[in-house]
Amino acid sequence: MHRFLVTQGALTSDAVPIGPADSRHAAVVLRLRPGDPCELLDGHGVVASASIDSVARDAVVARVHERRVRPRPMPEVGLVAALIKGKAWDWTLQKCTEVGVTRIVPVVARRSVVRLAPHESGRRLAEWTRTMGEAAKQCGTPWLPEVSLPTDLASWLRPLPPDELGLLAALDGERRTILHATAASRGIRRAWVAIGPEGDWDPAELALFDVAGYQTVTLGENVLRAETASVAAVVLARAGLVANP
Repeated sequence: MHRFLVTQGALTSDAVPIGPADSRHAAVVLRLRPGDPCELLDGHGVVASASIDSVARDAVVARVHERRVRPRPMPEVGLVAALIKGKAWDWTLQKCTEVGVTRIVPVVARRSVVRLAPHESGRRLAEWTRTMGEAAKQCGTPWLPEVSLPTDLASWLRPLPPDELGLLAALDGERRTILHATAASRGIRRAWVAIGPEGDWDPAELALFDVAGYQTVTLGENVLRAETASVAAVVLARAGLVANP
């Protein structure tokens, strides 16, 4: 089934225009024709069964037959991740979207190699949103994660409320597994998993997490690349929270 991501609110109409890039792909690459089935997602929980209504190179229109609203996955899992190099960061966004992350907070850590100039942030945010949109279409989730502009840790981090759980993946110190940490928690609305840069968080950043109430956890004996650690942590946190509501 071919899937297309449309703007929020577009699925309230029966005739839904597909964006220019997806229209070109549908018309030129997929060679879809009127009557061909497709699925439409709005990134905010609505999914629609549809068919192609009209085809032009840059303006394909789909006809909605049925709408469904899929609740946001609960409990939510957010990712606090230090920025890493281009392709690895794109891979992180893509795979974490596929496994159900709900929020992504990019952090410029003290040991981060990647530094974005202020004028780059808006363009990069749009690129990241497109990357997550492609992943959403591939896996069929109607929920697009929220991604924020890059920030420094001290500006974003705050003490956790009682219904949130903070999990800090660390290479050193006393740690337990994510499954153990989630098993000891009840009534959690959102878990945050924090993944540092390749050189890990520095001591001052670790202290900030400690003050905010984050628990240090391990992802196993092997030292994982940052992008691998992000996906593994999101999967384990979701699994642990679902198993221990």
